[in-house]
Amino acid sequence: MSAVRKTTRSTVKTMSIGVVLERLREEFPDVTVSKIRFLESEGLITPKRTASGYRRFTDADVERLRYILVTQRDNYLPLKVIREQLEAMDSGAVTSILSAGKTTPMISPENFRAPLITRLTDTDVAEQASCDLETITELVDANLIHPDGAGYFTADDVQVVGTALALKDFGFDIRHLRSLRNTASRQAGLIAQVAAPVAKSKGEGARQRAEELSQQMTALVVSLHASLVKTSLREELDS
Repeated sequence: MSAVRKTTRSTVKTMSIGVVLERLREEFPDVTVSKIRFLESEGLITPKRTASGYRRFTDADVERLRYILVTQRDNYLPLKVIREQLEAMDSGAVTSILSAGKTTPMISPENFRAPLITRLTDTDVAEQASCDLETITELVDANLIHPDGAGYFTADDVQVVGTALALKDFGFDIRHLRSLRNTASRQAGLIAQVAAPVAKSKGEGARQRAEELSQQMTALVVSLHASLVKTSLREELDS
């Protein structure tokens, strides 16, 4: 744990933010310069600055970043809690703060990052999901998937189609799928009520902060929904 503590840097070799990205991206392909700057603005890292204002990072800074990213990805902790953990490590007072009161969701916030940019036609989606074009049209009409302004779909749409087909095998018809879609829309609306004002707020990193917040809330909402469905199903089967 000492690897994530702040160190004295007067004689320590440093590196540019570009080199930091190269070292982190193999494990965290979504990390960006904006993400690192955002973490700095939140006070979680404090890279050294040159006289001309460029950021310079040490190996300890990279390990600190890795700790933050791993904790966000695997343990679902908000930045406030991660900051408290880092402060405890910096002071040497590492206690049960690392695990106390932690809620592990059934689904990770990483599952709710924006899909990679893809340009799939309806034929591509049908081929990848092993279905016919009629099914794609039916799901578009039901608003379960929808193309962008240019008429293209994403990899997430392929996942939706595949899941919808699996549910159809169990007897779910298009009416049931629409009901699930409506439930998801209501849940998204609740999350947006919290995240949207953050995105519109002034200050550097507002958009990044809103995305982080929405991913965390979505993981919790979906995990809670799954738990409630499981509990309700158990009650139905026992009645």
